[in-house]
Amino acid sequence: MDKIRRFMGLLLISVCFLCILGGCDIIDELRTETSVVDYNEVYNLSDGEYTVMLNNELTDMRAIDDGQGHVYMDVNTANSRFNSRIYWEQDTNTILYATPEGMAEYTPGSTNYTVGASILTSEIPVVIDRDGMLYISMDFIKENTKMDCDIYTDPNRLVIRTKWGTASVATVTAKKADIRYQGGIKSPIFRKLTKGEKLYVVDDGAGDEWALVVSEDGYYGWVKNSNIDTPTEEELPEPDFEEPVFESISKDYKINLAWHAVYSTAANEELEQILAETPGINTISPRWFYFENTEGDLNTLGSADYVNKAHAAGIEVWAMFSNEFINFDGEMTNEILSSRAKRQHVLDQLEAYIDAYGLDGINMDFEMIGESGADNYIQFVREMSDLCRRKQIVFSLDNYVPMYWKHYNHKEEGIFADYVIMMGYDEHHTGSNVAGSVASMGFVRQGIEDMLSMVPKEKVVNAIPLFTRVWATDGNGNVESFNAGMTEARGYLDAKGIVPVYDEASGQNYGEYTSDVDGRLYQIWLEDQDSIRTRMEMIREYDLAGVASWCIGWESGPEIWQIIASYMN
Repeated sequence: MDKIRRFMGLLLISVCFLCILGGCDIIDELRTETSVVDYNEVYNLSDGEYTVMLNNELTDMRAIDDGQGHVYMDVNTANSRFNSRIYWEQDTNTILYATPEGMAEYTPGSTNYTVGASILTSEIPVVIDRDGMLYISMDFIKENTKMDCDIYTDPNRLVIRTKWGTASVATVTAKKADIRYQGGIKSPIFRKLTKGEKLYVVDDGAGDEWALVVSEDGYYGWVKNSNIDTPTEEELPEPDFEEPVFESISKDYKINLAWHAVYSTAANEELEQILAETPGINTISPRWFYFENTEGDLNTLGSADYVNKAHAAGIEVWAMFSNEFINFDGEMTNEILSSRAKRQHVLDQLEAYIDAYGLDGINMDFEMIGESGADNYIQFVREMSDLCRRKQIVFSLDNYVPMYWKHYNHKEEGIFADYVIMMGYDEHHTGSNVAGSVASMGFVRQGIEDMLSMVPKEKVVNAIPLFTRVWATDGNGNVESFNAGMTEARGYLDAKGIVPVYDEASGQNYGEYTSDVDGRLYQIWLEDQDSIRTRMEMIREYDLAGVASWCIGWESGPEIWQIIASYMN
């Protein structure tokens, strides 16, 4: 009995001594929660559902399986988060996917699909329907997207990576360690960790006891900092993936395009005079095609004779196709583009006009497209590209500066269009409530740099204005403005004896006066030889594919075209 008492006394002293030395971890271990998390309950997963870990972030996305182990993602998520080329054609309830071989079409539940005119077969349906929502196979998404994707079961989870670079990584150093649902020794466990296992560190706790981590198999939870080494930055290897190559036409010269504002067939008769007064241009774009109604019927002002005369002068004709009705209308345009039948009707008409007029290209000028119509618009761009490739003519697209219209998919435009034309103007426009330059040099430079971040310079054409706006501001600050060509705008200043001065902010010559008729302040940021030289120097600086000018008739004279041409050699 004395021996037992002595033993218990020594044990008590030893425990107290260990606690004094910081050995309280022993007590913690005795208090540790050892139950395993019910993963499905924690994340509210139904049978057949999968959580999605994307770039080390636990998302609210969910995938499903078909009951046979094949995993699918809903098409809206697949489109917005992984591959914008996946397009849900809702009027036919099919999925379209653009490929270099033609448009692929997938019907829910079928292993047969088409690519262009060919019928092919897949091992499993690429698309399935669940309660009116279409889901697309993760195998298909992985095959057609630059991504890493691993699928785990029991519990069900996807681990996806679409961003690379570096990540904060730590290694498990303890023989016994757990990744837990929450920080704290009493939190339930996701699973046991093994010594040497790699973890991605989301938050090291800045010296706290617990770090937030992600395991390579997709558990998002907490681990004790004492059980891992100090995090280090590690380079993440990118997957082997070859982007499909869509053929493009690239001219072996700089594009010097001038738009011809044709609003009647009689305007086509101006061509010979225009060509005599526009030395140096190599491409002309007459406004010829526009919508008659929301059924997709087109009006045309085209002329084969016009094209023949241009060709005789060595000029290519890229006919403009705009989404004008009475004016540009994004909602009416979307009524057409949201329907495959209507889009095809438009394409059929254009194909006939391309042949009838002998066109060298189409210049598509669709404006005021809203966010709700952006997917339908870019799908039409893909289909227009396919038409133009088949006809072996140039396909060019007009765009606003990207900073104001970020929902346009410029990266995709740069893949499917031969040339992307940035309309480097309308910084201040009809609806502006303050006076200002139509296109200050800083505004243009920012637009070019933004566009070049998404589209190769070999495809980017900067459009310059041959017009300005005359601004009138009354004593109450109310602003009105109207467009004026170069000569007209300068004439207002000359009539008042105003000598314009250089404005550092805009990089343009500027003049103002107060009217003795209506008492309003008139302000004009001029487009002139000086501004054109500066714009052309910028185009040369960025080595862009060329220039486009809006529009013929607003220039002060042939000297403007001579200046433009001098930068195009």
